[in-house]
Amino acid sequence: MRVYEFLARRNWPRTYTGKILLVSFVGVHVPMFGAVAYALLADSTPFMEQLDVLIAMLLATLVGTAATMFVMAALLAPVRRASEAAQTYLDTRETPRLPTRYTDGAGVLMASVQEAITRLDAAISVAEAERDATARNHNQKFRMLAGMKHDFRTPLTVILGFADLMKTQAIGEYGGAAYRDYAASIGRSGQDLMQTLQSVLDLSDAEAQREFEAERQPLDLVPLARQAAAQEHFHADRRGVSVEIDTPKGVVVDTVPAAARDMIAVMLQTAIARVPEGGRVRLVLDGSGAHAVTVEATDAVLTTEDLPASLSTVASGLESGTGEDGTTGAATPTTLRLSLIDTFCHAMNAKLEVDQSGERFRLRVALDAGAPALKIAAE
Repeated sequence: MRVYEFLARRNWPRTYTGKILLVSFVGVHVPMFGAVAYALLADSTPFMEQLDVLIAMLLATLVGTAATMFVMAALLAPVRRASEAAQTYLDTRETPRLPTRYTDGAGVLMASVQEAITRLDAAISVAEAERDATARNHNQKFRMLAGMKHDFRTPLTVILGFADLMKTQAIGEYGGAAYRDYAASIGRSGQDLMQTLQSVLDLSDAEAQREFEAERQPLDLVPLARQAAAQEHFHADRRGVSVEIDTPKGVVVDTVPAAARDMIAVMLQTAIARVPEGGRVRLVLDGSGAHAVTVEATDAVLTTEDLPASLSTVASGLESGTGEDGTTGAATPTTLRLSLIDTFCHAMNAKLEVDQSGERFRLRVALDAGAPALKIAAE
């Protein structure tokens, strides 16, 4: 990687093919340069007598260079196709058709890119199908609730109407038999409405709890954390941020795998985005107590402008970056990430706290239910 990084940092030649052809050109011409230097410096034969030989060597070198560069460009075609296939999928989500039957390095590269894109596209399709199914399910629930409007409206109309009659004493003073009958009707209507509401709430709570419990399972956080770190390697490497992982051999906790993995990834995203280029982020797993996941970012600060408005009440010690008090209400990338972390916390029965001091912040998540669930602190 050192030679590649040396040429890439100088950005010349711009393309990978150009870099290969430059190296080929230099390599092919080294023998000719050596022969010319020997003829001029070491050989006592007059230069004019060697001129025909040197011209023949030059022509042979040029022909060899052209042939070599042509073949090298052709051999780099698999690398170009793999790169173009990946970029095309990112831009248009068009699944490529790369050859997968070759077994050398370039063939393995094309086969790996083809398989990776195929798996990714299948996973995205499944996720989209699940999202659509969830949306349809929610729409059905809303339609069900809309269909129950009569069950809500009728008792409420009776309650409100009779209450107005009693308030204005339109049918006589309080204490008459009519008022007692109306009061009984109000009580019955209120009881009917309460039973209907309670049935809806019980159904909603039972379904939410069933879905949450169905997804929870014993899980080792160590490979999950490493997977999240690998997932964020692209963003960290582009900014020159080093990510250190400090974990015990195993941290087993009962939680929702997808939510835990995605939350760790978002925590890393938040830290990587806030540290300066060339900075350091540390991911630590604590297997004792509340089974905590901690992400520490050095030389980085969170401000009140980064907080979602819903989290302003749980924040302490944060200062404004603009000199204003409170959150601005504007959405920054950090604001959106903190909102997403808060959403994951609610999904896993977690709590969010934000605290800041100095030039280092720490994101801490306790995944066990009932433990102090989520803590974001800066020291």
